[in-house]
Amino acid sequence: MKRAKLSHKNKISDGLEKFANIYIVGYKYPNHDHSGIYSINYDNYDTFIWTKEILEPLEVKTWKEIIINEMKKGKNIYNMARLYRINDYKELVDFAEIYDVEFFDCSNPKLFEEFKQYAEIGLKGINSKVITIMGTGRQSGKFTTSMILKSKLEKYFELGTVGTEPQSKLCGNDEMVIPQLIPTCHVASTIFGAIKKVDLKDKDLIIVSGQTGIFSNPLEVGTGRGGGVISLSILLGSKPDYIILASNTVNIDDIKRNINIIELLTGKRVIGITINGKNFKRDNILLDKISHKLNIPVADVVKGINLDEFIEYIVENIKNK
Repeated sequence: MKRAKLSHKNKISDGLEKFANIYIVGYKYPNHDHSGIYSINYDNYDTFIWTKEILEPLEVKTWKEIIINEMKKGKNIYNMARLYRINDYKELVDFAEIYDVEFFDCSNPKLFEEFKQYAEIGLKGINSKVITIMGTGRQSGKFTTSMILKSKLEKYFELGTVGTEPQSKLCGNDEMVIPQLIPTCHVASTIFGAIKKVDLKDKDLIIVSGQTGIFSNPLEVGTGRGGGVISLSILLGSKPDYIILASNTVNIDDIKRNINIIELLTGKRVIGITINGKNFKRDNILLDKISHKLNIPVADVVKGINLDEFIEYIVENIKNK
């Protein structure tokens, strides 16, 4: 994949723009109101990426029609829809064969089978240190935190990554596990197996990105988000040595509540907090106030506020233990 066209302009496409090594030629829906049109050079790409994870029932027909149209144009498909997989629709699979294109469904309910052997090996021990990125909820900056930490920490460590977002593979993560479609009883062991597979490559440190948050609603019927059930499975399955909390709030009580439950469940420390403050002003004074109250370093990894000191603290903690 060298040149790609994306279906939607959203948080996933933002991640691809920032961290993926592909050229994005345009979007089917560049605006939130879906009023976009194809870019002028719409044929000058090899892959069409569907970037919307959660589909409403009425959107499924449109999803299928767009996928078929792209296949007819000879484009490979990278599908990020969570509950709707190309492999589950015979007509889509047939179209891929007729037009000689490849497709990839990020969501794979059988993925646990691929990582089972690694999880069994992992029970004998993980040699790498593991740092897990947890969140206070959706859109708390977990993926951004994991990718920026990756770019910074690989200067100090032989680094591996396990991503839980559908763009993870496109952004250079070693392994990708989309946990929401895996049977719940296998999610934790699948995460653990992915970590062990990376660990076998002689890494010093493995970063694992999280999903949603422990207190997120698990009863969103029909969305496939999974809420706190998925968040807990990633936390417990990753068996972290260290945790970083990505927060979408500056409410100290909310942040502290998340830290308390994470540390209680794992027996490990939260060694840093990153703030995603789209709805409030972020500055040194605010971050320093949170840091002082909780006695934990706090950074804005996007604007780079306190980032150098934040990285130094993490490196020191990992190297000294």
